[in-house]
Amino acid sequence: MLAEVQYSLVELYRQLRLGLWSRAMEAKLDLGHEVSEHAVTRKLNMHILTKFFLMTIMCYLDRTNLAFAALQLNKSLGFSEHVYGVGSSVFFIGYAICQVPSNWVLVKLGAPFWLSILIVSWGVVATMFAGLNSIPQFYALRLLLGVAESGTFPGMWYHLSTFYAEADIGLAYSYVSVGTAISQVIGAPLAASLLALDGFCGLAGWQWLFLVEGFPTILLGIWINRSLAHSPSTAPFLTPAEKTWLLARHESQKSSRAGMPGVEVRPMGAFRSFKTWWLALVAAMEATVKLAIIYWAPLIIASMVGHPVTHQARRLLATPDLSTTALPVNQSPEAQEFGYAGIEETSEALVALLTSLPFGAAAAWMLLTARHSKKTGEVRLHATIPFVISTFALASLAYYIDTSPPLAFLSLLAATSIWGSNGILYSYPAAFLQGPAAATGIALINTIGSLGGVIGPMLLGTIKHSQGTYANAVWFLALLSFLLIFLVYTFPDPGRPTSARGRMSRPSARDHGLASSLASSKQPLLSQITP
Repeated sequence: MLAEVQYSLVELYRQLRLGLWSRAMEAKLDLGHEVSEHAVTRKLNMHILTKFFLMTIMCYLDRTNLAFAALQLNKSLGFSEHVYGVGSSVFFIGYAICQVPSNWVLVKLGAPFWLSILIVSWGVVATMFAGLNSIPQFYALRLLLGVAESGTFPGMWYHLSTFYAEADIGLAYSYVSVGTAISQVIGAPLAASLLALDGFCGLAGWQWLFLVEGFPTILLGIWINRSLAHSPSTAPFLTPAEKTWLLARHESQKSSRAGMPGVEVRPMGAFRSFKTWWLALVAAMEATVKLAIIYWAPLIIASMVGHPVTHQARRLLATPDLSTTALPVNQSPEAQEFGYAGIEETSEALVALLTSLPFGAAAAWMLLTARHSKKTGEVRLHATIPFVISTFALASLAYYIDTSPPLAFLSLLAATSIWGSNGILYSYPAAFLQGPAAATGIALINTIGSLGGVIGPMLLGTIKHSQGTYANAVWFLALLSFLLIFLVYTFPDPGRPTSARGRMSRPSARDHGLASSLASSKQPLLSQITP
C-alpha cells in the first residue's frame, strides 16, 4: 500500500510538470504560433551570449595580457623565466580555491549581481598591475586576480543552463568560449600599439597595457548588473508567452532527467558522480596544454623571430650586400636568456601581431566543430578529433622549434585545434547534472581544471630556464594531448545534441500524449490516480 501511495505521488508530480508543458503548447497554438523557438533562441543569443562574449574577452585580456607585457616587463623588472612562469601559475591557485564557493554564492544572489561584483573586482586588480615593481607584488596581484575571476566561467555556464536547452548549450557555450581566442586576436594588435607607448607620460609600455585594458572592465561590470536578465521569468526581452514556453521546456527537461539513473540534482551529488571527476581530469590536462600555449606563445614566437635562420633570412632580403649578413653579437642577456636573440632588432609589434594568428585559428576551430556537431548530432568524435590533430601538431612543433621557425609556426597554428572540443565538452555535464548539482559540478570541474593553469605555464618556464629550449616541454604537452584522445573518446554516455533545425528538447511521445490528454480532460488530476 505504501509503495502504491509513493508511486501515486511521484506520478502526480510528473503529471503536474507535463501539464505545464501542455499549457505552454496550448499557449503557442492559441497565440497563432506566436512562440517560435528560432525567435526565442535569437533573442537569447542577442541578449545573453553577446554579454557573456564580451565578459570572456575582457576576462582573458586581463588574465593573459601578461604574456604580451612580458616582452618588456621581464626586462624592465629583471624577472627570470622561472619568476614569470610562477607568476603566471599563481593566478590559478586563487582561481581554483574559490570557484565552488563562488558558484554557490551566485546561485543564492543571482548571476547579474554576483557576476558584476566579480567583473569590477578583477578590473580593479588588473589596473593595479601598472604599479608593479617587485616579485612579491607580482605574485600577490596574480593571486588576487585569480580569486576575482574564479566564478566567472562556471557562473556563465550555470546561467546559460537556465535559459538554453540541453541540445543547444554546447553550441551556445562555444560562442562564449570563442572569446578566449578572440581576446588574443584583439589583444595582440592592441598590445602592440600600447607597448609602442613606452616612455609616454613617463610610463612604460607594459604599464599602459595594464591601465588601458583594465579600466573598461570596471565599466563592463556596472553594465552587466543593469542589463543581464536574472531568469527566464524576469527577462524583459521575452514576451509572456515566450517566458511560459521557455519555463515549460526547462521543466520538461528536468522532469525527463530526474528519474534517470546517474542524474544528480542535489549540490553534493556532483561530488559523488564519477563522471564529474572524469571530466575534471580531462579539464586539468586540457588546461595544461592550452594555458601553456596562451602564456608562452608570444615568447615562443619571439624566439622564432629572433632565431638565427629567421634573422639571417630577413637581413638577406633587406640588403643585397652579402658581407653585411653577419649575425648580431650585441644581444642583451635578457634576450639571450628568454630565447629571442635578435629581438632588439625586431619590432615587438611584429611578435604581438604574429601571436594573433594562432588564436584566430583557435576561434575558427571552436565554431566549426561545435556547429558541425550540432548539425550532425554526433559528439564523441567531434570532441576527440581536435586532440588527435593537436597531438601531431605539438609533436611537430617540438621537433621543428629549434631548427625551422616557419614549420614550427605552422605547427603552432595547427596545435590550436585543441580549442575545437571546448564547447562540446562543456555540454557533457548537462546530461548527468541538473539544477544545484550542475552549478556545483561545473565549478568543481573548473577547479580541478585550474590545476592545469598552475602546471602548464610553470612547467614551460622551468624547463626552458634549465635546458635553454622549449622542445622538451612541448613534447610533454604532446603527450598530454595524446592521453586526452583516449579519455575523451571513452567517456561514458556523453549525450547527443538535437541535430535537426527547429527541433526542441521535449518529453517522449508517451509523456506528451499523457500531457495532452490531461490538459483536455475535465477531470481533476487526482481522479486520474488509482490508489
